[in-house]
Amino acid sequence: MSGSILPDGVRAALVLVSALVPAAAALAQALPYLPAGDVRLRHEVQLAVDAGRMPLGSTWPIPTRDVPEQERDRLRSQVQPGSAQDAGWFANGALEPTMLRGYADTPRENAEVGAHAGWAAGDYAGGALRLSYAADPEDGRAFRYDDSYLAWRFGNWWATVGAQQRWWGPGHEGSLILSSNARPMLQVSLDRAEARAPEWTWLKWVGPYRWTTFMGALESDHSGFPNPLVWGLRLSFRPFDGGLEVGLSRTAQWCRPGVCDLNAFGNVLLANDNRGESVADEEEPGNQLAGADIRYRLPIEFPLAAYWQFNGESIDNGNYRPRQLTQLIGFETWSRSTETGGSWRAFVEYAGTACGDIGFSGDETTFGCAYENGVFTDGYRYRGRVIGHSAERDARLYALGGLYADSHGRTWEIRLRGGELNRGATAALSPSNTIAPLATDLWSAEARLTGALAGLRYRFGIGIDRMGAVGSYTDVSARAFVSISAPW
Repeated sequence: MSGSILPDGVRAALVLVSALVPAAAALAQALPYLPAGDVRLRHEVQLAVDAGRMPLGSTWPIPTRDVPEQERDRLRSQVQPGSAQDAGWFANGALEPTMLRGYADTPRENAEVGAHAGWAAGDYAGGALRLSYAADPEDGRAFRYDDSYLAWRFGNWWATVGAQQRWWGPGHEGSLILSSNARPMLQVSLDRAEARAPEWTWLKWVGPYRWTTFMGALESDHSGFPNPLVWGLRLSFRPFDGGLEVGLSRTAQWCRPGVCDLNAFGNVLLANDNRGESVADEEEPGNQLAGADIRYRLPIEFPLAAYWQFNGESIDNGNYRPRQLTQLIGFETWSRSTETGGSWRAFVEYAGTACGDIGFSGDETTFGCAYENGVFTDGYRYRGRVIGHSAERDARLYALGGLYADSHGRTWEIRLRGGELNRGATAALSPSNTIAPLATDLWSAEARLTGALAGLRYRFGIGIDRMGAVGSYTDVSARAFVSISAPW
């Protein structure tokens, strides 16, 4: 039928609906992935990784085949479908939704209602359907299919199409290269189904590894171009069967009229651009980023891990070294009580999102650099939000947080944040910094509770923000949210 008046999102959602019709007859089995966004699930996964029961924990979503079979019923998301029999409704409401989004899947809009369901056919195919309607949405898109996907397994690979949320890196408050700050874009992806170690003897030191890549579509008018693309690639591994986990990441915005073919993508893969005269100006492939991260559990009796992530806003031609670095550093500790059945985790984290801010690369601090690009003038954003760290460019953000997961399924969380946003005060850039058009001091506190009552899953959160020009806090605001979900 030509000339359809249905929005793009609704048409894509209907395709997913038709594919998920067999869900009613499916068995109650785990879906292909553990989705990003559930803080308690991530905590439990990391406990399993540090105990040696799971291979990796820094690349989300995580294939369910990496979860020990006897734990797949327990390690499931409480905010999205976790099995083939999950189906129900959800409703979110928020007073001033937070602009600083960490790992938690908190409401993005003032009001949103929807339904979700899961589907699985053995462990060879499956998916999730999540449809919603948002009132007065920030990006003007009321109908949404975020976190919906279909996946098929071929050998040790999952091929997936949908709008999965991704989180790359060990940070709790942000990821410099790919986080859940922006809404998930429609994408196709290829993921290793099980993070097994290489079979070649001379590569077994690599340990279990995961390889994932995706190609996603930006909004149709991004930077004035029709449907540019975002490509991502990540390799994460756990070498020497120890407490170290390493992640290597690449992303790129590319594909505009006249520069959208195999030659252009080859320049992306080889990190060629016109800064080093690898290509002519008119063949500049786009906006290329590269970074790495590590998380290391210290070899001491007390449970303590350090993590570090850096992201390069450019890549040197020839030696392929990331430059103009932004960086994130943190420490975390945790414990599980055998007496009460509860567990807890605490962390402290710092993020610097001005290029060259902390050193290590030899570059001087440069404002107005991170997440901006001369070709894609809307920057490293999707529907108005940065695809990387939610603090946007030129921030220094400190965070202290913790959670307690009790034996009754409740999770208690607290977050304290402080720092300075948009230190370069580069308001003339277009688009301007999303959360702070000028240099701004910030202090905030937040508490959240997740649990279940009378068949309902609930999440509550309250927070207070103090913001103002550097040296003074002139604006104090409160915020709150509630999310409720239930099976049919």
